[in-house]
Amino acid sequence: MVELILSSQAIDQLPSELMVVSFFQDERPLGSEAGLIDRRMDGMISSRLTQGFMTGKMLETTLIPARGRVRADKILFIGLGETVAFCYGRVRELAEHVVKTCLGLQAYDLIMAFPNPLRFGLEWGKLMEAMVEGIGLGMKISGPPHPIRLRLPGGIGYYDQILRGVETARKILKDPFPVNVSQEPSF
Repeated sequence: MVELILSSQAIDQLPSELMVVSFFQDERPLGSEAGLIDRRMDGMISSRLTQGFMTGKMLETTLIPARGRVRADKILFIGLGETVAFCYGRVRELAEHVVKTCLGLQAYDLIMAFPNPLRFGLEWGKLMEAMVEGIGLGMKISGPPHPIRLRLPGGIGYYDQILRGVETARKILKDPFPVNVSQEPSF
């Protein structure tokens, strides 16, 4: 089972085992959630980028301890490649990679942030369709499904579109696993 929870809270305020933050290879300074988390980590990510230890290439993965700077235990940074290449296919790849990585780490309570699709002319519903397809692929390859709780900051205003996207993906995948979509109450 996958529990998708849409949240209006900022990513650094949500507790979890693992925070997944994606960022672009060609976006400096880091934008959105990646920039916020970099500031919470006192510029550690920017420093790693400057030193060449991280690049942001597609699916490049770096796991670091959160050290109490955010409410997650660990942070998984994943590259998205170049901004011009961001599309539904990349979201599918990202979701598959995240699920395989998290199941390998035995982390089942996640927060995941990705760029606002509207910035790229993408729709929330189709983005969620691609994401659920990727989750399904990741669960299929990684063995029997383990329940996953995935909180998504942002998108709460697009709940109906997101729900339609999830349902479309479940039909395409022939309902391979239960998916529950809910909204986290605002605080």
